[in-house]
Formats: sequence, structure tokens, C-alpha cells
Amino acid sequence: MSKRKPPVSKPASALLPLIGLADRPILTRLFVTGCTAAAANLISLMSLSAELSGWMRGEVLDTPFLIFCLSLLVGYAFSKRFVGLLLTTAFSALAEVRRRFLRHVTLGSHAEILDLQAKRSFDLGNYHLERIAALLPNLSIAANMMLVAGVAYLYLWTLSTVGATLLLVAAVFVGSWYVREAQRTRALLGDAKDRELRMLQGFSELVGGNAEIKLGKARRDELTQAVEADIAGWEELKRRHGRNLGELFSWIATIIIGFSAVFVFIFPRMGAMSVAELPLVTSVILFLARPLSKFLNAVPDYVAAEDAAGQLATLLATMPAAEYAPSRHARAPRRFSSIELRGVRFTYPAGLRPEPFTIGPVDLTIPAGSVVGIMGSNGSGKSTLLRVIPLLFRPEEGHVLLDGQAVETDRLESYRDLFCAVFQDHHIFTRLPQGTSFDEELFREMLAYLKIDRLVPETGDGLLNRDLSKGQRRRLALAIAVAEGRPVIILDEWTSDQDAEFRTRFTNEIIGKLQSLGRTVIFVSHDGDVSSVCDVTIRMINGRMSLPAETAAPRPDTTPSTARPAVLEMECPQETA
Repeated sequence: MSKRKPPVSKPASALLPLIGLADRPILTRLFVTGCTAAAANLISLMSLSAELSGWMRGEVLDTPFLIFCLSLLVGYAFSKRFVGLLLTTAFSALAEVRRRFLRHVTLGSHAEILDLQAKRSFDLGNYHLERIAALLPNLSIAANMMLVAGVAYLYLWTLSTVGATLLLVAAVFVGSWYVREAQRTRALLGDAKDRELRMLQGFSELVGGNAEIKLGKARRDELTQAVEADIAGWEELKRRHGRNLGELFSWIATIIIGFSAVFVFIFPRMGAMSVAELPLVTSVILFLARPLSKFLNAVPDYVAAEDAAGQLATLLATMPAAEYAPSRHARAPRRFSSIELRGVRFTYPAGLRPEPFTIGPVDLTIPAGSVVGIMGSNGSGKSTLLRVIPLLFRPEEGHVLLDGQAVETDRLESYRDLFCAVFQDHHIFTRLPQGTSFDEELFREMLAYLKIDRLVPETGDGLLNRDLSKGQRRRLALAIAVAEGRPVIILDEWTSDQDAEFRTRFTNEIIGKLQSLGRTVIFVSHDGDVSSVCDVTIRMINGRMSLPAETAAPRPDTTPSTARPAVLEMECPQETA
């Protein structure tokens, strides 16, 4: 008989630790500042009461007025300090969360980042951060107002113990009902958020596939109906949410007016309050009305912020850990003898592929200055191997060696700095690299060589024209990669989307051009047999090396080698995507 697992305990609040309000020194400063502001407000209230009592006796008192003015200034200064300290602490904490996202993206596992990107996790994280940031000002003001309400309530207790007790009991019952209703409102907001995300995704598909839906009425009607259903669902949820909020806020006004009526109409008739006390108690009740209404208005905001914080905490727990500690001094050697893969095996983590997919074991030697061509059918693992070689995908078995030494975690950053790549999904950044290693003159030379110099004019500020065709974007990416000066260039299906001229030039000229610049070239191609221009040709079939590799020395110049290039036939499990 299996034992029941104990329920997982949830923290009382996900929001407070997230925005830095679980830190004892910060809480101490907030407590002291808030209590000082509250005490000043209490003194202001007492001076108002004293002045009111004087007026009822026909006297005009100067001392309460002076005390009121002084306490009002002190209360203003410390209330401003309280709200400012709370907000600066919270926004600094949220900025640190963004820095955590930055560290995860730049230092986390590439495979895990791709998985998170596919799930739009970073977009959701920013969405939740924006929700919390938008709600914080109102919540901080409500917290300050609650301190004011607290001291006003203590003063009310000194004026009417019965009334203060009744108010406390009613507040507990009404507050419990109010929080429960706010939680129901939170559920509606969560459902509306899901509908909204689906609706936005539908709009993205309608815009991205606009040509296709205009050419196909059935597809257009299908997508349109789906988006319209999401819009209708979102509208209904928002309307229900609006009705709930209207009900909650109307209760606020009714409760405040009702309690004022109890003190004015009922207590004097019951003998629980004298005629002389009535104006004082009524003034305190009216004084309490504003902070209480502010607090009740902030309850739905706090519930929504807690929801966003809980979602964000769950998301942060799934972020990949840093692979290494970054170093400003880590630099790749610009010269090396060889890169070796020994018994390397890589399996995609769950989530990236619908079915498990593994390449390897791979045994491969890449001499410096050589040309390595990778061939194979779609889904055979060619592109995966391209990401394993520079250790973007880190293998679970085997070793990658640079000049005979295994690349461990402490050398990972400098090893990766050997490579530049143009993958199939290559991203063109808005600006050119600004470092001293980027050769602007070579970049312009490569643009002219690749016949896109007129399409990428020199702007003087490093901004790039990215409004190019797919083939032109690949040529631009190659020009940038060459100008960055790294010794190894990886090209993944570079000739796809190129016209016949550049398909021919790639094997006849461009590879030779890259070799003449002293680069090691690793590329994937579908364009027939490219072994004539390669020192090493890898044919991905089914994952295991079925034929022994024949060693071929790298060519001393850019002319085709007369020696037979090495062909490594590999058997890889059929890739599913």
C-alpha cells in the first residue's frame, strides 16, 4: 500500500520576497518610517479633534492649530519617504529579476534556452513583470494609507470602545467575504489572460500567414472563427470581472456610509455615546473612510500581483543554470592545431523534440585550416552535429578536445569564441559588432564580393539594413562572420535560398576565399557531392560510423587537393524534425 505524499506547502506570499520586502533591514526601515508617518497623522487627527472640541465650547485654540501644521509636515515627509523606499526597493528587486533573465539567456544551456523560447517563457516572464510593476504604485500607497487607518482606529478605540469593537468584528467578517470575492476575481483574470494570449497568437498567425489565408477561404474562415471565439470568450470574462468589481466597490461605499449611520443614528439612542462625543467619533469615521476605501480598492490589485508573482516564481524555477562563470579575460586562441570529437553522443532533452533523438557516438578530427563538409538527408542530424562541434549542445557522453586537451567547463567560454556561425535560423542583429576585433574594411570587401554592398550602405552609426531577402540575409551574415575574425566558420545550408550563381560560387570560389583568409570551414550542404572541395566529408545516415575514416592532410593552399578526401559515413537515428 503506497503512502500518501504530504501536500506541498506553498509560501504565504510569492510577491513580498520577489520585490525585496522579505529582507529584515528593509522591513525595519519601512516599519520605522511608516510608524513615524502614522504617529504624525495621529497627532494631526488629535489636534483636529481638540480644535473641534474647542469650537463646540465656543473657544478658538491656537495650540492645536500649530501642532496640526507641524505634524502634517512631518507626516508628509515620512509618508513620502515610506512610499519612495517601498517603490525603490520593489523596482530594484524587479530589475534584479530582469538581470536574472539576462544571465539565464546568456549563460544557460543553449538547448534549454531553445526549449524556453519555443514555449515563449521569456515573453510570459516579461508580461508578469510588467503586471507587477504596474500594480506596485497603487499597492504602496494603499500600504501607507493602512498605517494611517491603523492609528485612526486606535484613536477611535479611545473615544468609543463599543464602536471600535463593533467596527473590528464587522471588518473581519466583511473583509473575509471581500477577499474571497477578490480571489474569484483573480480566477476570472487568469482565464481572461489565457484567452487573451490565444487571441494574440491567432492575430499573429493571421498577419504572418496573410497571403495564405487570402488564397484559401476555408483556412481563413477557420482561423477567423477561432479568433472570434477567443475574443468573445475574453469579452465575457472581462464583463464578469467588471460586474464583480462593481459589486465589490459598491459594497465599499455602502459599508462606510452604513457604519457612519450606525454611529450617528443608533449609538446616541442606545446611550453608547454622548452628544458631545458624536462629532468627534463621526469625524474619525470620516477620516477612516479614505484609507479604508483605498485599502479595499487595492485588494484586487494585490491578488493580481500575487498571481503574477506566483507565475513568475514558477517560471524562474525552470530557468537553466549558468554553464560557467563568465570571464572578461577568456579569449580563444587565434591559432590551433585541431579539434577532436571522441565518442561524442548527444540526446535532445525532453520538450525540444516530440520523440527522443540522439546522434553519435561521433569520432571526428578537424585539422586547422581544413574544410569539413557534412551531407545527409533531411532529419539525419547534420544541423545537430553543427551545434555539438562548438559545444552549443553539450554531449552527455564523450569528449571534445582542442589541441589534445579536453574542453572542460572552465575552458568552454574561450573554446566557443573560436567559432562564428550562420545557422538556418541565423539572427541578424540591428548593429554591427563594435569591438576592435571586427574588421570594418574586410566587412565592406566581403559585401562587394557577395554583391550586396549597395543593399547595405554605410550609415556611420553601425546600423544595418535588414530588409533583405533570405538569400541576401545569409550573404550579409557571412560577411559579418568573416569580418569578426574568428578562426572557424560554420555554415548551415548556406546555399539554400541562394540563386544559381551563388550556389555555384559557393563550392567554386567562396570556400576557397574563406580558406585564403586562414579560416577553418565546416558546412552542411544538400547540393550533391561536395567531397571534391572538402578535406573531410561526413555523411550522416544512421548514427554510427559504418566505415573507417581515411585521414587526409589539410591542403596547403586554396587549390583543390589531389588526395582523396576523407569520407566519414555515420549512421544516426532518424531525426523527427
